[in-house]
Amino acid sequence: MRYSIYSIIACLFFLSGCTATQKGAGVGAVLGGGVGYAIGKQSGHGAEGAGIGAAAGAIGGALIGNNMEEKVFCSECGRKFKSSVEYCPYDGTALKAAE
Repeated sequence: MRYSIYSIIACLFFLSGCTATQKGAGVGAVLGGGVGYAIGKQSGHGAEGAGIGAAAGAIGGALIGNNMEEKVFCSECGRKFKSSVEYCPYDGTALKAAE
């Protein structure tokens, strides 16, 4: 139990400066790996279950994290960008918050 708490703290430390997509993938991988291990252990394949669960969790977490990230859009061309972009790279227009 003590090692799992240390693992969670280490994951939170490493994910503190990441984008929402990266955080989602990291958290999904950890949770998916744990659930996959528990399910796989019942059939004697804990390591394989953890690997499959971590992969599935990472993909799902990345997709959710990407959708949660704030978006901005260009009022001229209508393209959407991540909130870290201030000006449209195509026409130089200042970006506005997407609704």
